[in-house]
Amino acid sequence: MKVIAEKPWDYCIEARGDEVIAVIVNGSSAIYLTEVALSEDEIRLLRQDENNADLIIEKIKRDRSRSPAR
Repeated sequence: MKVIAEKPWDYCIEARGDEVIAVIVNGSSAIYLTEVALSEDEIRLLRQDENNADLIIEKIKRDRSRSPAR
């Protein structure tokens, strides 16, 4: 496992073998983690500039099919 980008108490993006996984911290009173595999386009965007990590995480959080049920 190699950490590519992280923002403490918000997310961590890490490489696990062939996959790149976003581990997202969710909740307020009850904290839980959500793991989401990044798409090829998201990986390419992250490789272009690690500062794109915030943009990628916000996109994942807005996408109901990829974010946890509330």
